[in-house]
Amino acid sequence: MSKLSLLSKIKKKIDIKGLSFDSRFIKKGYIFFAVEGHLSDGTKYIDEAIKKKASAIVTSDKNIRNKNSYIFYVKDIRKALSETSFEFYKSKIKCLIAVTGTNGKTSVSYFIYNILKNLNKKVGIIGTIGNSISNSKLNLTTPDPISLAKILHQMNKKKIEYVVMEASSHGLEQNRLTGLFFDLGIITNISHDHMDYHKNFENYLNSKMKLFKNHLKKNGQGIINNKIKRIDKIKKALSGKKNIKYLGADQNNFKIKKINTKDKKNTFITLEYQKKNYDFIFKGMPLFQIENILLAYYSLISIGFSFFKIKKVINYLPQIPGRMQIAGYKKSNNARVYVDFAHTPDALKKVLIEARRMTEGRLHVLFGCGGDRDRAKRKKMGIISLKYADETIVTDDNPRFEHPKKIREEIISNSVDIINCPNRKNAIYKSIKNLKKTDVLIIAGKGHEKYQIIRDSYIKFDDVKIANEACQSL
Repeated sequence: MSKLSLLSKIKKKIDIKGLSFDSRFIKKGYIFFAVEGHLSDGTKYIDEAIKKKASAIVTSDKNIRNKNSYIFYVKDIRKALSETSFEFYKSKIKCLIAVTGTNGKTSVSYFIYNILKNLNKKVGIIGTIGNSISNSKLNLTTPDPISLAKILHQMNKKKIEYVVMEASSHGLEQNRLTGLFFDLGIITNISHDHMDYHKNFENYLNSKMKLFKNHLKKNGQGIINNKIKRIDKIKKALSGKKNIKYLGADQNNFKIKKINTKDKKNTFITLEYQKKNYDFIFKGMPLFQIENILLAYYSLISIGFSFFKIKKVINYLPQIPGRMQIAGYKKSNNARVYVDFAHTPDALKKVLIEARRMTEGRLHVLFGCGGDRDRAKRKKMGIISLKYADETIVTDDNPRFEHPKKIREEIISNSVDIINCPNRKNAIYKSIKNLKKTDVLIIAGKGHEKYQIIRDSYIKFDDVKIANEACQSL
């Protein structure tokens, strides 16, 4: 006899109108999930939820008692919230695709989304840049389970067949995807990030592995970039799974045979597929982004799409907002300015290496680091910028509740070769003013974001817009 789900148990007692883990949004007939979060404890708001006529309370605290409301006790409140959300807001998407990794999640998701659009498929996307239902920016890369379940439910109502979404390490670790199973799971890469949350690399790696261990359908496919530094650990962790493929491994028949980057504006790739070679030209695109395209390409082939049909549309993919996005050309001498989301040591290194290849003159970089986040990466990013760029300006990113000066000093780490410029707008203008005719500037760290977070305020700030304005006036 199958075990009843939490939702089924609650339905036996009451009529359910909705779900919430935030007491402010409770309405009559809602279930309130008292989630113990990192910043607040949901059990403290149970009385408020009951006053607002919540029909039931779900909690993992067995000390909670109330005569006027149904109380349901669960072992893991986050898992219960996720499972109930996806069961309550039902959706039957034909193909669910999840992309995880330190860098490249947004790019690979965006490329898959646009390849499928170009193949005339009904497709939706959920991730850092927003979702294709509301076209709004998400506060989290992987939304909370209720929001995610609602988005999928809406997509299902619009008869969307394919959905590609980003799966962050936080989202996987916090069980935001429990109850959701994917037809295709992808890892782009894994490097240093979020150590403030995960504490060490092993925990971080294990959170990513949950996508394959807990969330792949029985016949689902897993695709992993074989170039990941600790690929042996990943292969060992997933040794029992036969449905995992590694892009770039010798045993598969989809791999780059030759790369020609001598032309600073174009990259020529020879790709081997089924023992035959095929040539591609990618115009004005960095090599790491081409690798993301090929990962998207291979992933879609693995679930049955035609190599040749994708080949026809591969050169019509749009530029991704904030990912090596051209922000402008300096009016006085045509020097190029790019904006990129690179906010980890590995991402910054890749961007600067690629920018160096595309630069005839001097390479300039401007970046900062976010406050109340992984401090260990700050000094590393300063060292990387000194190694790969000719001029480095360090400025403010999203300082949040940290003092911006302290963050900048940790990046600079007593180096006399790094320019310290606190105001981000002034720093952008200063960097662009310094550009000579054949120079290139990379403005890194915030990418597509259109705000700066100072304390708990979101202040309008758009790197692309400000850089473009500076280019037009200098």
